[in-house]
Amino acid sequence: MHHEMKKGWMKKSMMMKEIMEHLSEEDKKKLAVMKMDMKISMAEQKLEMLKDKKAIVAKKLDMKTSMAEQKLEMLKALRDMLKSKI
Repeated sequence: MHHEMKKGWMKKSMMMKEIMEHLSEEDKKKLAVMKMDMKISMAEQKLEMLKDKKAIVAKKLDMKTSMAEQKLEMLKALRDMLKSKI
């Protein structure tokens, strides 16, 4: 399976090299700009996903903290009730 993927990639790479040979310098520059735009777009999407993930993790941590605080308050209240009955 891996060999087939590598073979396909190599074939595609060779074809791209052949196409690049026939392009003018201006077209090559345009293609390079398009590639950079695509990389920038992908980097921006990744950054946005990481920010979203960070927000989700922060909310989850806030929930855990809140639940721990509630548990602590319940334990203190239970302790106070037991003390008052003694």
